[in-house]
Amino acid sequence: MTNACEDLTDAMEDRPDTREDKYAALILRLLLDDARGAERIEGPEWEALLRTAKRNVVLVRLADRLAEAGAQVPDFFAEAAEHERRRGRAVVELAARAGRACERHGVEFIFAKAFQHYPDVGGDVDLFVASRSTEVDALILEGMDAAPARRDLLSRMAGAASYRVPGCDAVLDIHHGRMGLLGEYGSHINLLIRNGERVRVDGTEFLAPSAEDVLVVQGMQRVYRHSHIRLCDIVSTVKLLRRNRLDWNYVTRVTAQLGTEYGLRCYLSYVEQIHRSVFGSGLLPPELARELKLGAGGRVEFREGFYRFSRVRVAGRVYLDKVRAAVRTGNWEAASRLCMMPLATLATAFKRLG
Repeated sequence: MTNACEDLTDAMEDRPDTREDKYAALILRLLLDDARGAERIEGPEWEALLRTAKRNVVLVRLADRLAEAGAQVPDFFAEAAEHERRRGRAVVELAARAGRACERHGVEFIFAKAFQHYPDVGGDVDLFVASRSTEVDALILEGMDAAPARRDLLSRMAGAASYRVPGCDAVLDIHHGRMGLLGEYGSHINLLIRNGERVRVDGTEFLAPSAEDVLVVQGMQRVYRHSHIRLCDIVSTVKLLRRNRLDWNYVTRVTAQLGTEYGLRCYLSYVEQIHRSVFGSGLLPPELARELKLGAGGRVEFREGFYRFSRVRVAGRVYLDKVRAAVRTGNWEAASRLCMMPLATLATAFKRLG
C-alpha cells in the first residue's frame, strides 16, 4: 500500500511559489504558529494582505496577531479590521436575539457554523431548527423587522429561508429540519442538537456542534458545494485537529452513513497538503492518515484568492456516494431528492441565463 503521507508530499511537488501563495502562507503561520515574518511586511504588501485576509474571513484575528507581534499596521488596515470586528458583534447580537426567541417559543435549534471563525464572521448566519415548518420563522423574527429574501428552487428543496435584519449586514438563513444542498439529510439537525456543546461568545451562551460533528459537516459541504477552501476553514480545522482527541470511529461511521466519507477524505487531504506546504510537517499522525485513506481528491493550490481544487472531479464522486448510501440504508426520501439534482441544476442554470 502506498504511504498516504508520501502521496500527499508528492502532490505538492513543483507547486508554483507565487506572491499570493506567500501571503496565504504568512497568514497561516501568524494565526497557527508564530509571528515571525510580520516585521518584514512592506508598504505595498499591506493592501494585498488585507484583500486576502478579508476574502478569507481572517482579518480580525490577523490584525490581533499582528498587534501582539508589535507590527506597525497601516491605518487603512486597522480601520478595515475594526469594521469587521463591529460586523462580528452585530452577528453575535442577531444570533443571540434569534436564540432567545427560539428558547422562548420552544423551538429546538443550533448554530452549526456561525461562531467557528469568531471574531471574524462571514456573510450569513446559519440557524438550524428542528422544525420543518417555516411558520416558526415569524416566532423567531418577532420584533426584528426582518425582510425575507426571495426563495429559489434550491432553497425550497433545502428547506431554507433567508432574511435581512436591520442593524446587521449578514443574512440570517433559517434551515428547517434539513441539511444538504437538496435537503437530503432530513434528520441530521436532530443529531447535531443531541451532540451539541455549549459555547460562550461575547458573554452569550450558544449551542454549537461537537468537534466530531464539525468535521462531519465539513465533509458534507466543503468540497461538494465549493471549488475552494478559505483560510478561515483551514485555521479552524487545524486548531480542531491539534486540540482535540477525536472519536474517529464516530466520524467515519456517520460520514459512511451519509455517503460523505470521500468528501471528508478529500477535505482532510487538502488541509494536510496545505499544512505540509506551510509548516513542513504533517498534521495527522501517519497511521491515522493511512487509516483515513488520505490522498484523495488530487492537488490543491492557492490562486485567485483561495486554495482551489478540482470540484468537478470531487463533487461527482461525492454525489454518487451519497446516492448509493441513501439506497443502501433505505433512505428513499434522500435518494429521491438527490435524483432531482440534474433538474435543479438545469433550473438554476436557466435562471442565471435569464
